[in-house]
Amino acid sequence: MDITILIDLLPDSVKTDVVDFNDVLLKNRKNAIRVLMDRILTEEEKQEMKKNKHFMGVDCVAQYRHAPEIKKSYFYVV
Repeated sequence: MDITILIDLLPDSVKTDVVDFNDVLLKNRKNAIRVLMDRILTEEEKQEMKKNKHFMGVDCVAQYRHAPEIKKSYFYVV
């Protein structure tokens, strides 16, 4: 998937807080893009993104090993 298409799929409130894009291979052998955010997604954003079939793992949260109080959302776009 092209990054410009991916950015168009994202809600406007999410676009400004995206930190990184990574190409990944999911367990089912599908190619996807992992999107890392600078903050936690709100419930409204999660509900809006779950309506779109391209977003997976909207509830995922990453924590640093040595600083567990720092949390960031990430999700996959297929």
